[in-house]
Amino acid sequence: MVSFHIEPTSKCTLECPLCDRTWFYSKFKKRLLHEIDVDSVIKFIGHNKHVHMCGNNGDPIYHTNFLDLCVRLKNNNCNLRITTNGSAKKSDWWKKLSNIVSENDEIEYSIDGLKDTNHIYRKNSNWQQILDGISNMRKSKIKMTWKFIVFKHNQHQIDEAEVLSKELGFDNFKLIRSDRWNDSVNFMPEKKFVNTLFDEIQKSLSKDQNDKFILKPKCMENNLPTNALYIDAEGDFYPCCWMGSYRYKYKTIFSPRLKQFNIKNTKLSDILEFKEVKKFFESTKQFTSAHECCKLQCGIKNG
Repeated sequence: MVSFHIEPTSKCTLECPLCDRTWFYSKFKKRLLHEIDVDSVIKFIGHNKHVHMCGNNGDPIYHTNFLDLCVRLKNNNCNLRITTNGSAKKSDWWKKLSNIVSENDEIEYSIDGLKDTNHIYRKNSNWQQILDGISNMRKSKIKMTWKFIVFKHNQHQIDEAEVLSKELGFDNFKLIRSDRWNDSVNFMPEKKFVNTLFDEIQKSLSKDQNDKFILKPKCMENNLPTNALYIDAEGDFYPCCWMGSYRYKYKTIFSPRLKQFNIKNTKLSDILEFKEVKKFFESTKQFTSAHECCKLQCGIKNG
């Protein structure tokens, strides 16, 4: 079964320091605000799919018609996973969402700390609004996950946060060891909480030592491109969310400038049959032939 990762909107109320959205604004002093066309995405995705809603730049719950998008996906028998910071929505909105989702769905709250620390990275987040949302969603049958990125300022709160997650009714507590520290060393936690594989691969590539790693592409299942295929808020298709980030999106055959792979103009089957696209996915099967993005995000140690 094909699964999708979609970015419903590039809008967000937060200013997280390491977010692509924050980087873009600091460099160009403007916002690129987009919302995916609901009719187009429903038609493109179809029925009986797994859909993860999360963004490189935006938070899905800020799409103007997010509730309608969820209703229509559920009407198509899709299973939903929603990743959100959980702020800036009122209780009535959360009640409506809780009546749409089912036990086959999941909501993942990105909460990086407790009341006194979450806002340090998740700038502009509102603790009480987050708790209100959690309280309302807990009344539904949806699975709930607390996603906790470890930073220098919250690493001492991991155990306390996990205890609180159980008290609030979360089903899972997921600890994230990030590798995104190049731009903000002040946030870096102790080494045991850092994912060092990214740096190891990057150093290896600079020395042309590809034999140290193999590739396990996350977009592939049973040798086919079917897992977490990414659609951004402009409706452009990419193999994954990393390929759709500002770092890579204009440097591949999937560049939005080429206007070849927007969901308004084509079907998934046509995209995957495109000669250059087939060549790209074939290249991901070997570390030596894969795109740099694939090597960094899907490379694993050889042995």
